[in-house]
Amino acid sequence: MIPHPAPRAFRTPSLIAFTLLTLALGGPQGRSAEPPDGAVAKAVVRIREGGRNRLEAAKWTPWDQGYVVEGDAFVCDNGESAGARRGASQRVVLDQKRAMPIVATAWSKAEGVSGGPDADYSLYLDLVYDDGTAVWGRSSPFKVGSHDWQEARVAFVPARPIKELSVNLLMRGHAGKAWFRGARLEVVEAGAGGVVFDGVPVVPKSPAKEGFQVRDVAADGDFVHLARQAVGIELTGGRDVKDAESFDVVLRDKTGRDRAVTLVYTTPVAASGARWLDDPRRASAVEPGREYLRSAPSQFRAGANGRMSAYPFGAVVQGGRGTALGLDMARPAFFRVGYNAGTEELFIAFDVALTAEKNEARLRFRRFGFDPAWEFRAALDAYYRLFPEAFERRVAEQGLWMPFTPISQVKGWEDFGFRFKEGSDEPEWDDAHGILTFRYTEPLTWWMPMPAGMPRTLAAATAEAERLAASGKAEARAWRSSVYHDRDGGPVALFRDEPWNKGAVWSMNSTPGLASDDDFAVKWNPRIRDRLYGPGRTKGDLDGEYVDSSEGYVTDELDFRRDHFARSEAPLVFALEDRRPAVFRGTIAFEYVRGIARDVHGMGKLMMANSTPDRLCWLAPLLDVMGTESDWNPGGRWRPMPDPELLLRRALCKGKPFCFLMNSEFDRLGPDKVEKYMKRSVAYGMFPGFFSHNASEGAYFTRPELYERDRPLFRKYVPLARLVAEAGWEPITRARSGDERVYVERFGDRRLTVFNDSAERISTTITLDAAKTGEGRELVRGTAVSWREGKAALELDAEDLAVLEIP
Repeated sequence: MIPHPAPRAFRTPSLIAFTLLTLALGGPQGRSAEPPDGAVAKAVVRIREGGRNRLEAAKWTPWDQGYVVEGDAFVCDNGESAGARRGASQRVVLDQKRAMPIVATAWSKAEGVSGGPDADYSLYLDLVYDDGTAVWGRSSPFKVGSHDWQEARVAFVPARPIKELSVNLLMRGHAGKAWFRGARLEVVEAGAGGVVFDGVPVVPKSPAKEGFQVRDVAADGDFVHLARQAVGIELTGGRDVKDAESFDVVLRDKTGRDRAVTLVYTTPVAASGARWLDDPRRASAVEPGREYLRSAPSQFRAGANGRMSAYPFGAVVQGGRGTALGLDMARPAFFRVGYNAGTEELFIAFDVALTAEKNEARLRFRRFGFDPAWEFRAALDAYYRLFPEAFERRVAEQGLWMPFTPISQVKGWEDFGFRFKEGSDEPEWDDAHGILTFRYTEPLTWWMPMPAGMPRTLAAATAEAERLAASGKAEARAWRSSVYHDRDGGPVALFRDEPWNKGAVWSMNSTPGLASDDDFAVKWNPRIRDRLYGPGRTKGDLDGEYVDSSEGYVTDELDFRRDHFARSEAPLVFALEDRRPAVFRGTIAFEYVRGIARDVHGMGKLMMANSTPDRLCWLAPLLDVMGTESDWNPGGRWRPMPDPELLLRRALCKGKPFCFLMNSEFDRLGPDKVEKYMKRSVAYGMFPGFFSHNASEGAYFTRPELYERDRPLFRKYVPLARLVAEAGWEPITRARSGDERVYVERFGDRRLTVFNDSAERISTTITLDAAKTGEGRELVRGTAVSWREGKAALELDAEDLAVLEIP
């Protein structure tokens, strides 16, 4: 683990000579004004039984192969065909003027439904906002196999007013028969005097005040004040004030029951004139009554509303001051930071489950100020300075990521800028040629092959896993101790037909210490460490460990297995649908990576991971090289990763290398698109690598006809990517573009990348903070650039790049 030492001013809670009752800025003299524990801060407006159902019986239409009607139910009978596609759909126009939450519910029973639970047999929503942007695939799966009526529930908190949506009852990609009935769609209105706070319609009962509030989510309770104890929850710990305010608190249950609660810390910020800071490029003038939050790219099926912050902090500017609240990423938890204009509060919320097995949760966060002139970028810079160890760069020389293919087999490999190798097939050659070699591991999964004739059912897969465990297979023995459980106590699997595995992929809890032969111990243990890195190693020098699919793309989000609860150091979370306690996949990933990183960094070696940062912010501090596989040309249509997603990855990596692998149909990705890919990557100081259309076969660097065609582009753009990346990305650019479609990023003190993120040619002016005059260079074209009193004129084609050296 990369350590996060407390600042000098911080003292452990046991040494702090005050209680949480003195958290108000006024200190002890303000105690009389503090509301009592349990006093209602925000009364929740609850969904009324029998409220208006926005679905109409006469408006259901067939989805794909459709359905038949039996009484009050739709019936989708796929028989023995796992490829059949049936369902019912209804389009609903809401035309919301204010963003209000919605709740959709439906019931289904099943007979012989094959496969594992997924969105293909589910209640499934697609939504369109008032600005035309879409949100696809909000779903709640039903159980597979045979079962009686079961309810699915999708609660959705929109970022903008919803224009319309479609409600779908799906039975596709599964054999078997399903019945659906009782579908409902309700809009949760706040009512007179109400606002939506943290996705919940409430009526505020007191003015905004700094401090903690807690909500019993399972009981649909109100937000109540909490300093010591309320609603059976005890809060201990404290803070100290220096350059920033550091909070280290512990929640404990005092009832002995399973609890699902949201702990909220709020600090008042007036709405008038305020600006919510969404990311380094975007900010919003606060509108009355609206709530602002930058969520991860897609919602989770966890917590009070499924939302978790993408960045580790949230920030707002008001009255010449910048104020932010930020998570300490060394203490991950299911959290979000937002600003509510209706209650005039900046807040951080934690969704926590407490159980008899794990009845406490430790949470750590900070409040800090920043210079508002550079808005989000200044807040990010301040966050970097609060947690410098989380952003330490251990790799000076950067370059492309090569997956699996031996680099020695690529003719003229020197032209392609390789630096990081996934796979340890030729470590001696890599050592001799400046390539850093990483051994492959994958947390959260066990890919179990199944014979072609074996039924793709959980019963058959379980029997096969037990057979393999009895035969002594290590992964199968680990399955017994580590496999997830669903709500009913059964093991969790998906069935996938991939080039590398045809059968089941089990969801595995990879937390260290579940058992002596658990999933973590199969993938990392002292014996493996000594064999690979000890004095007796025989195959070259590995440079570190590579963690594939680090955020768990085929693993269920929640593990309900109760004997896993106490082994989780991170707080438990609860399910979105029914508030049951569970271990969150994101914290399992953290504890797995941290468990390996402690050893690897202790040996002076490195950590690399795929598929991060994406939805989880807290893996980045543990890693030294990050990247992701991506397809920017699906079906031959050019769709590059958008600026907000690129900025998120750049910000969480700071100066650490970030590498792409293009997974696309390369015959449809011509040199014009390859150049666009490279230009956009260089603009963010990232590296444009290549892999395979299906992450397995026909790898780009096994096809000379492709890489020879593109060799001149590598020669041109990879040195530029290396030049800017190794200079180090800095959030505060000290330069601005005269056109909002032309982006500026700074690397080191003297280099800027300028990128035209539009479909047309643009002429613009770049203005520096310092009024410099002189001649600089534009490195893409090798031309001079004249600066006059800090200004330079540029003209860029669509999706074009300039790299400027400032005089």
